[in-house]
Amino acid sequence: QLLRAHVDRAPQITPEFGMEMAHSLLGVLVAFLHSFQRKVERFLEAPGEATPPDGATGRAIALVNCCPPFRTFAERLAQFGHPESEEPRRQAHAALDKVTRLCNHILTQRLFEDLKPYFNKLMKRKWLTSSDAFDTIVMLITSFTQKLRLLRPEPYQVLVSEVHRRVLIEYVRPLMQVRLVCTSAKMRARVAARLGDEARQLRELFSRLDSASPWLDSVVPRLRELLVLEDTAALQMEVGVLVRDFPDVRRKHVAAVLDVRGLRAQAVRREILGVVQDLEQSEAEPGLPRQRAFFSELAVAREVRCLPFHL
Repeated sequence: QLLRAHVDRAPQITPEFGMEMAHSLLGVLVAFLHSFQRKVERFLEAPGEATPPDGATGRAIALVNCCPPFRTFAERLAQFGHPESEEPRRQAHAALDKVTRLCNHILTQRLFEDLKPYFNKLMKRKWLTSSDAFDTIVMLITSFTQKLRLLRPEPYQVLVSEVHRRVLIEYVRPLMQVRLVCTSAKMRARVAARLGDEARQLRELFSRLDSASPWLDSVVPRLRELLVLEDTAALQMEVGVLVRDFPDVRRKHVAAVLDVRGLRAQAVRREILGVVQDLEQSEAEPGLPRQRAFFSELAVAREVRCLPFHL
């Protein structure tokens, strides 16, 4: 508060003095934030064996809540227009981003440990007849977000968007692992119906949580379409849309969905997979930022035993 008052008064002496003072303070702020980042790293990585999970959660929330005021102050100082202010501004944001990621890791680590056994139950034959595992996933996420009420809006948005992304990745992972293979059109319809219903529930859940990543909502419906469409040309078009919306999707990912579909016809598979290969070669997409990565974090099954080919 005291620094803000001085920053506001400095330009009243001369604009040049205000600019120089703001630039000097920005440098001091960057040094402080680097020190803050290092201390947060040590504090969160070794909080003490006796620290209960709720204690670690409270500490992480308190620390990440410090970031928005620092970020706002850094922006305020950079706005004075000093020609050399861009680099320290970038460094300030980078340090705050690192603190945010560290705190988010602490906040979400327990959640995904709790979710793991239930994600492991998805896309198996029992999943077709019982919603227990998925219902528990939704319940655990809902319960987890109740603990985030003390977060400021900015870190809350970042955290919920990352949880949204990771939940969808873990939901799609069993599909990429080809845990079940459709042996009939009726089974394909059942799998597609379950995927559609659970995709809707996830979309509604993260909409209620105000996720800032609605781009994730289309991934499961897109994959579902690859199970229900019959016409090869329609399947090719759907693959093209999938690649457009998720540039890190690769041939192996689409092949895994075709395995789940039970598509054995090699000529048809080549036509469909050729779309991905052509787009990969033509676009040469640069690496996506982590918050937009999806399929690049998904490994696929190397082999499906009940089908006479290798991926």
